Amino acid sequence: TDLPSYGWRGWFSVIVISVIIALFRAWPKTSFSESFTNPDVKIGIKVGNIFDQSGHLVIGFSDTFDTEIGAVVSKDSMQGQFLVSMYENNQNKLDTDLNTLLQNEESEEDSEKTRGKNKRYKIGTVVALSGLNRKFFCCAYSRMGADLKATSDINSLWVSLQNLWNKIRVEGEQKTIVMPVIGTNLARVPGISFKLPINLILLSYIINSRVEPISKEMILMIREEDQEKVNLLEIQDF
Repeated sequence: TDLPSYGWRGWFSVIVISVIIALFRAWPKTSFSESFTNPDVKIGIKVGNIFDQSGHLVIGFSDTFDTEIGAVVSKDSMQGQFLVSMYENNQNKLDTDLNTLLQNEESEEDSEKTRGKNKRYKIGTVVALSGLNRKFFCCAYSRMGADLKATSDINSLWVSLQNLWNKIRVEGEQKTIVMPVIGTNLARVPGISFKLPINLILLSYIINSRVEPISKEMILMIREEDQEKVNLLEIQDF
């Protein structure tokens, strides 16, 4: 079959369009969203700063709910940024608010932890701090060691997510939930990739939303410094 004769201008246009499409597909994505019918939810993935987003926020904590920036909590960590961005670096106010909500939660003191807080709460403990027209769901998914290193595992993350969704059902009023990729310290374990906690969060949200609605929309935020560790096209496929 003879090829169609477009003329040099026609073929040039075809080549340019093909190049544009190829560049568009190859260009690194910074966000996308998917809508589902079963369950009836929308999931968004974005690269950026979680504190620039509106909606309820999820903040990952350790089992001691430490807030002291410095040797205990890094200023670059989610807890450190939360204290500075949402509490204007007022640690006493944050501690007071946390302690008020944690007073009825089961805990035990750890005498071996001498820096920061030494009262431990169960992994999966979730409290909802009240902000301006939103809430901050603080979820303990890791264990803060006496050496001030936070560690977690897949089971702890999964249990924490279950408890988190339950808390949001009760206090979230079906509003948009914005959360970071909690559990990134799992990627330090040999053989576990950075995308595993992402997949666990998405899978857990979908499964639990089918059992009972959690929120109309969930946005998962990936920090700009972690963008190179993930492939958003792979996440979209997942």
